[in-house]
Amino acid sequence: MKEILYVQAGFISNYVGTHFWNTQESYMHAEDPEVDPNVSFCESVDAQETSTLYPRLLTFDKKSNFGTLGDFNATENGDSPTSLWGGPIAEFRQEQITKSAYQVFMEREGYDEQNDRDHRDNTTSATAEQNRNSGKIRYWSDFSRVYYLPRSLQKIPDPPDWETDNLNWAAGQELFERYNEESELMEGALRLFVEDCDNIQGIQVINDTNTFGSFMSSFFESFRDEYHKLPSFAFPVLSGAATPKYDGGQSQRTKQIVNEALYLRTLDEFSSMNILIQEPELRSSTGWSGTMNKDSRSGDIYQESAILSSHIETATLPFRLNRTSYDVSSVCAQLNWRGNARFGELSGIFPFSSPSDLQNKLHNFSCHLPIQASNIFARFDVTRGFSQADLNDYEAWTAKNQSSATASYFTHIRGRAYPLPSSFPTAQLVPSPQKAEGDPFAKVPLYTSTSTTSNTSRVFEKYASSIEELVKTRSSTLLATEIPLDDLKDLVNDLWTMHYNSSGDSEEMDL
Repeated sequence: MKEILYVQAGFISNYVGTHFWNTQESYMHAEDPEVDPNVSFCESVDAQETSTLYPRLLTFDKKSNFGTLGDFNATENGDSPTSLWGGPIAEFRQEQITKSAYQVFMEREGYDEQNDRDHRDNTTSATAEQNRNSGKIRYWSDFSRVYYLPRSLQKIPDPPDWETDNLNWAAGQELFERYNEESELMEGALRLFVEDCDNIQGIQVINDTNTFGSFMSSFFESFRDEYHKLPSFAFPVLSGAATPKYDGGQSQRTKQIVNEALYLRTLDEFSSMNILIQEPELRSSTGWSGTMNKDSRSGDIYQESAILSSHIETATLPFRLNRTSYDVSSVCAQLNWRGNARFGELSGIFPFSSPSDLQNKLHNFSCHLPIQASNIFARFDVTRGFSQADLNDYEAWTAKNQSSATASYFTHIRGRAYPLPSSFPTAQLVPSPQKAEGDPFAKVPLYTSTSTTSNTSRVFEKYASSIEELVKTRSSTLLATEIPLDDLKDLVNDLWTMHYNSSGDSEEMDL
């Protein structure tokens, strides 16, 4: 058994993570599951000797973003306010968050996947599913299908009304230190998860860099103090501040660029492999299904995070397969065989419908530039639900788009089609999912690729150039970062080093 400890931090990342865990739960309903649940779940037995599987997960978010998973207890020891104070009391109660339509649906008496399937097959199923899944998602917990251990839910105090979630770098680090001291995070919850493992293979991390970059930077530093050699596979979700699409104020943009650059430097030092995710691509229709519902921000993130999650879950599928020789360490070693390429790209097609999709619908989540064969250092592909004819076309396409120099650093894994539990926005994203007789879930083919390429160097070039220009001009917006000028100069030098390491050579390449 090779367990994984998962870490999620931030609004977008927890939406992605909720879809991810719903997919893991769906594998348990298969008669012959291809995924080993013991890799991602731990078992707990309650006082009634009922055994339940829980995600081996630490999830961080602002307390107000947990929805119905929030804590409404006034005191930990059960004392009432009147027992602590003898004077007059003015009591104000926050309105309790009601359960979502999907939670009510899940909790109805006699619920099981057969009932769910029957429900979706009746004449009103399409409208009912869309109502409960699309327009009424308020929090990422609204569509969760799994139970969590209390130590999994790490609720970060909400900032005061006069502050924003986008903390200065030092403030985010101080927040981690204070939270770690008060909750004993590293010595309590994290250590319990690690010690519960028989043979842990590593950690898998996804976090928003905008709101949790400096917080997770301190987390990684503390983690490495204790677990020096445990590999990590991280998905940092960028804010888009370093791209032309960013529409915020200049001072805020500068602070976000500096914060993200500092976090990327931390990952370069402390994390084994990091797959960049460009957040602005989640806000566009490029490469996405034309049927996506754009009615609201929560509707957008609910649907968009489902697609991103499908690719992250598929890219990391080899870590969890019952019959595989791959784990976090071996995949990191293949992608980073050069030793200094700790950042990679995620690309894929969802849903995969025909071989022509390989030419027309391949979407890069990490970079705005197409992946060329000459730029690839290593590649790890996963195809799911492909027919033999599809595989033949895929192999021909791969041979055409792969240089002979990197052929030995290419791996292809085949898997079963991607399952679509009832929490997935199927009606909006997959008009005609496949559904075999007797199977509790509809399924869809997809293609996902993780790779290390020279394209990644452009990301570091943008951060280095932006900060370098601000330093040269002594821009007043640098004051918002509260970072000393000499430290910013060191950061610029480190970013250029990361740029050259990712480019494959020391020559400057045109944008």
